[in-house]
Amino acid sequence: MLTTSLRCHAFVAASLMLVPLTLADAGSIQIPSLPGLGVDVTDQFVPGEIIVTFENVPTPAQLDAISSAYGVTAVRSMRHAPHPVNDPTGVHPLAKVRIISLPAGSNVPTAAAALQSLPGVKYANPNWLTTIAFEPNDPRYVDGSQYGPQIVDAPGAWDITMGNNSLVIAVADTGFNYNHEDLQGMLWVNTGEIPGNGIDDDNNGYIDDVNGWNTYSGNKFILDDNGHGSHVSGILAARINNGIGMAGMAQVTIMPIKIFSGGGGGTWEGLAESLYYAADNGAVAYNISGGGGGGTPDAADGVDYAYAAGLPVICAAGNWNSSSPFYPASYTNAIAVSGTDCFDNRYTSSNYGNWIDVAAPGVDVYSCWDDGSNSYNTITGTSMSTPHVCGLVALCLSVDPSLTPDDIRALLRDNADDLGDPGFDIWFGYGRINAAQTLQAIDGSCPEDLTGDGFVDQADLGVLLEHYGQGAGGDIDGDGDTDQADLGELLGMYNQPC
Repeated sequence: MLTTSLRCHAFVAASLMLVPLTLADAGSIQIPSLPGLGVDVTDQFVPGEIIVTFENVPTPAQLDAISSAYGVTAVRSMRHAPHPVNDPTGVHPLAKVRIISLPAGSNVPTAAAALQSLPGVKYANPNWLTTIAFEPNDPRYVDGSQYGPQIVDAPGAWDITMGNNSLVIAVADTGFNYNHEDLQGMLWVNTGEIPGNGIDDDNNGYIDDVNGWNTYSGNKFILDDNGHGSHVSGILAARINNGIGMAGMAQVTIMPIKIFSGGGGGTWEGLAESLYYAADNGAVAYNISGGGGGGTPDAADGVDYAYAAGLPVICAAGNWNSSSPFYPASYTNAIAVSGTDCFDNRYTSSNYGNWIDVAAPGVDVYSCWDDGSNSYNTITGTSMSTPHVCGLVALCLSVDPSLTPDDIRALLRDNADDLGDPGFDIWFGYGRINAAQTLQAIDGSCPEDLTGDGFVDQADLGVLLEHYGQGAGGDIDGDGDTDQADLGELLGMYNQPC
């Protein structure tokens, strides 16, 4: 997959005027740089080149007029077949395209914008550079210890977004190893609570729940004393591209809810309470890599409560190679996840049935652990499949926070890679998740269109410049800041419709 290079994103100067450029101006305007960074965008595109697509095959007179006005140094055509493959007498689309070269120092994006406005011109864009889809530098991702993000095409999704730290994902499990090197900067903080004063400051029913809650013991202590919860959290959200450990599916905030003891046991009461806690305290999605047979009405009500509050409830299918319903995964308003391996084969112990929604990697999955050090472990189970899906859900919500649980379920199902029998089957549901296809299918997934007019142009650039270095007003990549990365994203879509 190719995407616009994200190297050296600076493009603007404080004095840049966001006004249409006339043909007579184009040759004399210099490429601006960002004060304090000493960087420009000449390495974002082939210097001086613009790809111009005309409505029809351009006439010599059209090309001469452009060449004269811009001082064009060269015009070249693109190679192509004589006719379109489905129209033996028609005009090939590439016959309407010309690559023009401008004098050194010309402001290529601005000149392209001017050309775009000319009669007879359909598109005009810098000849942007491309690179392979984003690949993180986390060593265990690079050396192949992980296969989950790769097989579900997380890199293709990360070209759209790597997540949003303002999104809170509840992980109901054995706790959270907040001392782990690769789980830093993601722990939820309840800003309404004053630590250690023994008072329910925010009146949410819980005393000193600064970082989550332990429904198993009924207290504030959420440190993982098993490893399972930290493993799940790492799959979902381990820091991406930090040069440490592994890469999680999404950059989000984790709300730990400890519903299992150090030995891994829990109660339906604690599970049900965790669903209410997540919904009541600002989570946008809920991951549970556990459950049991039978279920309880209270747990079913908890799933329905979270669903009504807008939380997708992502649940493990269980590991007994059984078609018997496993809860909370089998509840109507939950999303049930079965397991696969690195060859897209079914995990042989994964539960199955007509209640499965999708599948995800669950065999020999590498992630963070907890033994009092910065350790990692490789384990197997649908517990590992679930956070792959929940991480994708977080990416979806980063692109479009208005998505409902039903929207999320449909996106996951409709964009999965079909495995097993054609269409739905009891083993894989609608297939193994595909992160890139899912994000690409989200309507309105064009964060570069900051003005909302359906086109990425100078107006959007103006909005970004107004907020550059000032906060999230022009935040495109969802990291909470308007910076070089956002500028690179915008340049990748410049002069393009959304």
